[in-house]
Amino acid sequence: MAVGAVVQGLAPTVFTTLFEPQVRMAIWSRPSPMPPDAPPPADFTAECDGRWIAPSGPAPEWLLRDIQGLGEIVAAISGCETWRARCETVTRRACPRFHQDAVPVRLIVAYEGPGPEWAFAGEIGEDLDGRYIGTRRRIRTLHPGDIAIMKGTAPGWEAWPEFPEVLHRSPPAGKRSPRRVLTIDAAPM
Repeated sequence: MAVGAVVQGLAPTVFTTLFEPQVRMAIWSRPSPMPPDAPPPADFTAECDGRWIAPSGPAPEWLLRDIQGLGEIVAAISGCETWRARCETVTRRACPRFHQDAVPVRLIVAYEGPGPEWAFAGEIGEDLDGRYIGTRRRIRTLHPGDIAIMKGTAPGWEAWPEFPEVLHRSPPAGKRSPRRVLTIDAAPM
């Protein structure tokens, strides 16, 4: 299969492209599963040991179903049955600089508000803060509901050096414009 460093699709099967060494990020474009009239979920964490999911507190049924399904995808892609999820309300730009995460794989989805911003490292050069107009034109933003799985810098994936690095960061957020974000990381024991 000939694919680039970033692959986007309309079904979760797009994540199988992550087994290709040149693919650094796969995006499943889908609408947010958060019901329009639902109150925002409370912040919580969840861990899966390969059999059971243990949330740190109550969560709406739609969210628990989504986390379980997405956690299974992370487990299948990473080959690691254990994973950690964090659902939180973000009211500030948590990661303002473009970076790669120090994990094998990370899944990120915004249920409300913009999703993560991403760019190819070669397009932004040293402007990891995204301050220059030329950099800002090259930044892409995921929509609410879009799911991105990114390969991190931790051992486990051998990247092809001739393909571009994909960096990401948090978009702006505030108390009047919060983001509801879920991240799931493979958690090797």
